[in-house]
Amino acid sequence: MKTGKYRLAAVAGIVLLLLTGCASGGTAAASSSKAVPTLSAKLPASVKSNGYLTAGVNCNYPPAGSVDLDGKHVGYEIDWVKRFAELAFGSSSKVKFQCVTDANRIPFLTSGKVDFVLASLAWSAERAQQIDFTDPIWKSNMRLLVPKDSKVSTYKDLAGKTVITTQGTSYVNWLQKCHPDATLNLVPSQVDGTTALKQGRGDALAYIDVYLYNFTTTNKQYKVVAPIAASATQGIGVAKGNQEMLDWLNAAIAQMRHDDYFFKTFSKTITDKSF
Repeated sequence: MKTGKYRLAAVAGIVLLLLTGCASGGTAAASSSKAVPTLSAKLPASVKSNGYLTAGVNCNYPPAGSVDLDGKHVGYEIDWVKRFAELAFGSSSKVKFQCVTDANRIPFLTSGKVDFVLASLAWSAERAQQIDFTDPIWKSNMRLLVPKDSKVSTYKDLAGKTVITTQGTSYVNWLQKCHPDATLNLVPSQVDGTTALKQGRGDALAYIDVYLYNFTTTNKQYKVVAPIAASATQGIGVAKGNQEMLDWLNAAIAQMRHDDYFFKTFSKTITDKSF
């Protein structure tokens, strides 16, 4: 993840370059005030009448979103959703979590099963034709996970190799375009990806760096290599044409950005200073 000037907003021209270019580049919830700020947009009447938000979230994707041994949803994205519930209804408990995967999160939106999806969803031109995106929240980057004795250290080393990555992510297009000499092994989820790597069904796993770093904290026989690449702007997905929901979420994001809530929560979850 990039912090500093990139962590909360993106300039459109730079975003387009980062999403299409082949060059590589460089939790405890934060406490909220007792008084809930008044936002500049109204919550959609249908959501207000329900009395809760329905959010599509990661459930097997630590540290962004997962379910712990007690059955509780945890992670920095979960904290963000809970803050949305506070801003909407004055209570972080006023939310129903719907587990989604990289492959089904957009169908869950288009079928109306959720009000929005906050599940490491990166903007792309293709996705923007199917759903609407909120203002940016943060930027994510791809790197490679390999066994510690692997000779793969950069993307050029993937020639003739099998690279594991997940279906429905922007990394598939990036790898196909920028490294066509690598063979892709597409899996349903990042957990399937790490399992495939452990089973020797690929030479490297290409995925979002924060997940890979988290994986190595408990799997010391693996390492994260290669420069950051395939940078993508992360936002929240909303059903196409649901302008009221989009406006409300953007107003909530603006308030949370003003409070620096996104980075505060992320940095409490990811404590590795080098990362």
